[in-house]
Amino acid sequence: MRYLFGMRDLITKIIREEAEVKEMGISMGKLRDSQPKNYLVKSLKDKEEGQWLKAALKEMSEECNKLYSEIDESLKNISWEEIKLHEQGKFFYIVLPSEIRKKMLELTETYEELAENNYTNGLVPLNKIKQMAEDYREFIQPIWVWMYIDQPRNRTHFPKGLPKSLLGYNLGFKIYRKLLNFLGFMQSEENATKDVQEVYRKLLQMPSINAVVYKDSVLLLEDGLSKDEVIDIVRDSIYERYLTKASSRKLVLNRSIIVSSKLLKMIGETRLLNMMYELFYTAKKEKRVPFEDLGYKMGE
Repeated sequence: MRYLFGMRDLITKIIREEAEVKEMGISMGKLRDSQPKNYLVKSLKDKEEGQWLKAALKEMSEECNKLYSEIDESLKNISWEEIKLHEQGKFFYIVLPSEIRKKMLELTETYEELAENNYTNGLVPLNKIKQMAEDYREFIQPIWVWMYIDQPRNRTHFPKGLPKSLLGYNLGFKIYRKLLNFLGFMQSEENATKDVQEVYRKLLQMPSINAVVYKDSVLLLEDGLSKDEVIDIVRDSIYERYLTKASSRKLVLNRSIIVSSKLLKMIGETRLLNMMYELFYTAKKEKRVPFEDLGYKMGE
């Protein structure tokens, strides 16, 4: 009897399990029927699109690295003649060559898309590419690298300097060289920063530039000015020294005032010494602004 009851329980259990299996099969069938008929195709497509996106981002990273390398090389080799100065109001805005700006735009747009997709690990060097993209948006694209001069003395000021991504390319020197070519002459500030002093030191070494050097400032003159222009500029430079300096001492050639050899030859040493002697006695009596008729007048 126990055996019969045991068999009945076993048969009942088997029937119940078969029913559950059948019901599960129906449920799975309903689940499959509820899915899009292209479910498998769509899954494969999503996987392929993911792989394609990854490949595309990798290719963009390589292109961004290439653009940075090309820009880096172009900035190293840029000449001062290629730099443009855009005058507006009382300021000079520095404009890089169009080809460099075009590549910077491409680099910036590529970097921004990679950053949006969190795929910047392949960029080399990442920190410099990121900095260049930021500087392009903030300074290069809106043309917001600027300097100004004291008029009419042509004293130069570059208060904000260059963006970080443009440092290390000797661009400051090239910008000042371009400005000198534009102005004809310019002077350093007495409290110039070490960076500006270094720029003027480099400019002094150029054979195409003439100079008058004092203990606390420098007057640079573009080569190619006429003799009369040179004499007038040097005369007003000496006049300004005697007019504005508290010291009652005369300037002494090759000691408190040094004139580049080519410039001294053009003016003549005797003429220069007579000029220094005369102005020592007359400068305080003259009532005129130094360089008033010589310096560049911006906005006119």
